[in-house]
Amino acid sequence: MSDPPERLLRELEAMDAASSSASPSAPSELRARLLDSARTTHRFEDVLAQIALDADLSDDTTAALLLAIDEPARWSPGPMPGLSLLHFDGGPKTAGAITGFVRIEPGARFPEHDHGGEEIGVILQGQLRDTATGRLHGRGDRLVHHPGTEHALEAVSRIPVIYLAIAHVGVVLGGQLIGPEDARL
Repeated sequence: MSDPPERLLRELEAMDAASSSASPSAPSELRARLLDSARTTHRFEDVLAQIALDADLSDDTTAALLLAIDEPARWSPGPMPGLSLLHFDGGPKTAGAITGFVRIEPGARFPEHDHGGEEIGVILQGQLRDTATGRLHGRGDRLVHHPGTEHALEAVSRIPVIYLAIAHVGVVLGGQLIGPEDARL
């Protein structure tokens, strides 16, 4: 199977070929601009650099991971209803960390937890409330929590919240440290 950006590009090119034969009057420069744009951008383009930096990955690898967000089969059920996880291996700076994307359905929450080490989060979609501060966070916001900062994250938008989570050492749920090799997360 090819990587997501290449597959998407092939699908757009096939759609372009079908539309140009079905609608020969469509301007060719418009089709060319659409295809060129699809080769270089996607809906998370504005947060790509921050995700790549925090996950310690190349922009190309990060772009492929961001495209995987829209593939339902890539997600696994989370530890609570309304939560889904998409784990991936980050770069060397994330060694010993739980690294992945978290999706919280509208009205659901990531339960009260603490951290074994520093936790970094970057919001990609939706809006959530951090119970430690009461603050609302949305697309592009970067959250950093240190050990001893207990909090929960509540999805308050009408669309699912999706965020990058890098939990160095692991997450403390119910008084138990869950590390990167633990199957519960």
